[in-house]
Amino acid sequence: MRELFNYDLEKHVLSGLMQLPECYFEISQFIGEEDFYKTHSSVHRSIFQILKLSIESGEHFDEVLIAEKIKSLGIDKFEEGIDPLEYLQSLTFNKVNQESLITACKQLKTLTIRREFSETGLEISTKMKSLDLNATYDDIIHHADQIFHKKIDLYESGTDVPVNIYSSMEEIIEERGNNPVDEFGLTGPHQRLQEIYGSLLRPGNITVIVARSGIGKTQFCMDFCSKVSVSNEHVPVLHFDNGEMSLEELTNRQCAALSGVQLSLIETGRWREAGPQTVNKVRSTWDKIKKMKFYYYNCGGYDVDHMINILKRFYYTKVGRGNEMIFSFDYIKTTFQLNSNKSEWQVVGEMVDKFKKAIAKELVFDNEPKVSMITSVQMNRVGTSRNRTSDNIVEDETVVSLSDRITQYCSHMFLLRSKEPSEIAEHMGFGTHKLTNIKSRHLGQDPAGEIDPVRMLDGSLRRNYINLEFNNFNITEVGDLRDLVEHLRLEGINPEQDGETEIPDLFQ
Repeated sequence: MRELFNYDLEKHVLSGLMQLPECYFEISQFIGEEDFYKTHSSVHRSIFQILKLSIESGEHFDEVLIAEKIKSLGIDKFEEGIDPLEYLQSLTFNKVNQESLITACKQLKTLTIRREFSETGLEISTKMKSLDLNATYDDIIHHADQIFHKKIDLYESGTDVPVNIYSSMEEIIEERGNNPVDEFGLTGPHQRLQEIYGSLLRPGNITVIVARSGIGKTQFCMDFCSKVSVSNEHVPVLHFDNGEMSLEELTNRQCAALSGVQLSLIETGRWREAGPQTVNKVRSTWDKIKKMKFYYYNCGGYDVDHMINILKRFYYTKVGRGNEMIFSFDYIKTTFQLNSNKSEWQVVGEMVDKFKKAIAKELVFDNEPKVSMITSVQMNRVGTSRNRTSDNIVEDETVVSLSDRITQYCSHMFLLRSKEPSEIAEHMGFGTHKLTNIKSRHLGQDPAGEIDPVRMLDGSLRRNYINLEFNNFNITEVGDLRDLVEHLRLEGINPEQDGETEIPDLFQ
């Protein structure tokens, strides 16, 4: 009879984790302490548990430190009197590469499944023997089916099982009543946007910005995340760039936004020669950025699984379990996995699906997700505004390119476009860009701003939108369409003078 455990395979996995801790987050989705057979639980399970905690917390570890932790658990000797340190040192003698580690983990998991289904068979056998002799055919099938599929569900969904929402409703609502908050999710920098739609960075949620190339998707997301971070006790931001923007380019842009100094002067270094006022503006940013946490990573050419592993590793090592984080991904496209046999929409759909699962189901602590995500996607040709009047520009979900699953999985989706020259002239200083919502899973304290159409001065009704001013990579809000209509009605009152749209500089 074939044994349903493999002692050498367990050693191979532990050797791999000690040598390649960066691979942990790739295998942690399917390997746990239960995969180390109980006969060796005092040895291999203890080592795995300590490795797991050390890697997830970002602590440095080596054989000596692990051995000391094992001894602190009351384990001075392993089987046959082997010293823990000697045993751990022996594990590192066997050199393991990433491919063999992952293969060993998969083989170890199949042994666990075989072992536990064998135990399930014994459980079904015991249940059949205990059933009343008068049990009906349906009763017998029901009990066997219940035991078997309980195990099937465990392997298909992990701990992700259906939960009765009413069982914990009282506890959740009463707890929130004891600890009320002004906003659910991280508060954003734009007043009207926050009032109408609430937080665009709720943990476990994805916000998508849709725009044509060159309109300012990257600019908006970086500016938005940086200002949200500053106003929320410097929540860390992890920014994945798809390879189109270098670290230096983004650094220059953010310096221009923070200082108000022209980008060309920053890029060329000529800001030093532009006079004392310009020099002071640049150097005044150094105090502003001391506490700011905006991490850049070039993920160009990586597939979604690789990116998610980096995301998890960063979260556990830099942010820490249970803490909030903003994930900015620039941007959704298909070139990551075009070598597969999947169609464009399948690749994109899978990418969004996996990102959603990572932030909503995997990076969850005390049943609460902790990571919010903002990303962007190209607008298709239907959304082209060139050579069209403002009345003929399409502003709905049909302009979203690549895959319908982007719209399905996001909580908010906004169209971003620059205003036409006629609109800028007509709007009398109410910004350079429009931000129009096309999907909102939740709204803020002013839901009428989204639900109710805005009556224009000529009596027509239009959908509301947010006015934004793009200026040297710094973005400020200039109210919504309602503010614009009211301003036009009053004539001559500057939007900053009526108290409705003044926005503080959150970088100060």
